[in-house]
Amino acid sequence: NVFKPLPNVFAAFPLLWRGAPKLVRFGKGFRIGLLSLFTFHLSPTSAQPLSAYVNQDGRFFVFDNFEVDQADYLQPIAYKIGRTCIPFIANTKNFRVYYNGKVNELNDGFTSDCYVSNDLMYFKNNATLYVFDNGKITKLADYNSSFAFGDSLIGYTDDRAYTYNIYYSGKVTELAQNSLENPMKMTAAGSNIFAFVDQYDQFRIFYHGEIIEQEDRKPQMIQAGKDLVIYRDNYGDLKIFYSGETYDMGQAASSSLKVSFWAGNEMAAFIDTDGELKIFYKGKLIETGVRNPQFIKMKDNMLVYDDRAGGFSVFYNGVETHLENFIPVKIELSQSSMYYFTQSNEIRFYTFGKMVELPIQTYDDIHLDYDVLQVKTGFNQFSFYYQDKKL
Repeated sequence: NVFKPLPNVFAAFPLLWRGAPKLVRFGKGFRIGLLSLFTFHLSPTSAQPLSAYVNQDGRFFVFDNFEVDQADYLQPIAYKIGRTCIPFIANTKNFRVYYNGKVNELNDGFTSDCYVSNDLMYFKNNATLYVFDNGKITKLADYNSSFAFGDSLIGYTDDRAYTYNIYYSGKVTELAQNSLENPMKMTAAGSNIFAFVDQYDQFRIFYHGEIIEQEDRKPQMIQAGKDLVIYRDNYGDLKIFYSGETYDMGQAASSSLKVSFWAGNEMAAFIDTDGELKIFYKGKLIETGVRNPQFIKMKDNMLVYDDRAGGFSVFYNGVETHLENFIPVKIELSQSSMYYFTQSNEIRFYTFGKMVELPIQTYDDIHLDYDVLQVKTGFNQFSFYYQDKKL
């Protein structure tokens, strides 16, 4: 990612931040005194399947591990769904978060942006950046102009201190400093890894709390996943950093697709110079035999692509599975799950390596919240699928 100020989250991610488009500015009255000291639950919490919806009466409900609870009796202005929490702007414009089975109020209506990931939640009150981590709120910067985040970390500017820092595992580490301009030329945030090019064109990787001196020349392009960074170096060679080791994949190929390589959780995919799709998975290289693919998507643990049979396949957990003899018109991936529409407009849900049958009926709405599939089938009728269970 080329370093630049982020646009307003509501314009950049309209499908992730659910609610009316009027959510742009909020009233003042933020109680800063409570934030630095106030915590909710400090004990580690394992992620539970979460989702949320607003019923026909305008009440806000949360799906939490196959239990449905009312989070607010009024429809929120907007909300997002993370892996461990659900932040939302209440009807009163107060900023709240559903976490660990309870609704907690964070401020009185001064939050302007909100972002969620697998482990963390970030929010901004004007230019001030905060992180919500395991029930604890930490102020990261009084003045922040840009950041890049993954599941368990965030790289960000502290414009008052003229530094670029990273927050990871409850600690802040300074990566670079420059009082004249932004110290970062390129950044790529993965799940638990952060790749960056500093003001001196030096390519570095932050991994497990340490800064690794990867290369002294600026790469042409970088992407990051979990435990992995894939990049095209200064000479055009494709390389993969994985779990502390660097693998040379040879000359990078051009492709008719917008990009020629992709990063996920402990895996990467790329097109070689012969046009073949190859998969790097946990230190091993897999040849798919698929040449010149025109359809490739990767996210988290999922990779889907058009295959040799003229349909599409999924690569999950080290196994390639042919799914259909056609390319879906619409497909959505998240974590270890995906749903797509067949040619007859039926919905199919592939999750944790298995196909889950859904009833053949009309769906008013459908979306995937990490690995929870939420479907609306009628007036105040919502169903939730997680792994092989249904509510």
